[in-house]
Amino acid sequence: MDEATSKGDQARTEILNAARDLFIKNGYNGTSMRAIAQAAGGRAVGGLYNHFKTKEEIFSAIIEEQNPYDDLMAAITGTGEIDTAPDFIRAMLGRTLRVMPRHYDFFQITQIDLREFQGAHLQRVLETKLLPNVLRVISEISALPGLKPVDPLGLMRVVASVVLGYMATRTLLPTGIFDDRSEDAWIDLYTDMVLHGLADDTRAEKG
Repeated sequence: MDEATSKGDQARTEILNAARDLFIKNGYNGTSMRAIAQAAGGRAVGGLYNHFKTKEEIFSAIIEEQNPYDDLMAAITGTGEIDTAPDFIRAMLGRTLRVMPRHYDFFQITQIDLREFQGAHLQRVLETKLLPNVLRVISEISALPGLKPVDPLGLMRVVASVVLGYMATRTLLPTGIFDDRSEDAWIDLYTDMVLHGLADDTRAEKG
């Protein structure tokens, strides 16, 4: 890589980082190309157009290039050799619930995409990159013993809901609203609820 290319890549990264922070702070419509240029090292607005044709192209590049795909896939596949579906899910959720809150800023960007573009940019990433690989992992889980017959898409949505819900409550709600349990204890509680549900089956058996 020559020096010009290296500087170009650095400039692109600075622009994307500055734009991401401004989009989160001010919203998509509240962020101008001029503001992005200023936040990205006091650049001239014309310099942005050397890298991106429009503001939407910058926004799209953030979702395409700064999504947590690698960390997410490492979390859901790095469980090691596990013999049962419940143990796989427990290990997968344990890793994912520790990793994904670090990417809450990307979660905020996806909310902007849903509001402004009906999720079009995120959908491309999901359809071409994430969903095929996640469904493959879900199919592997379903083939292991210890899990009642479930719809793979349903299982995927349940896991996604748990992860997103954990991220939201961990980040948005005041710390004092919870008790003094550690993060590990909360993750164990979440995982137990997913694996064992909320219904008291013993009462039904007694009836």
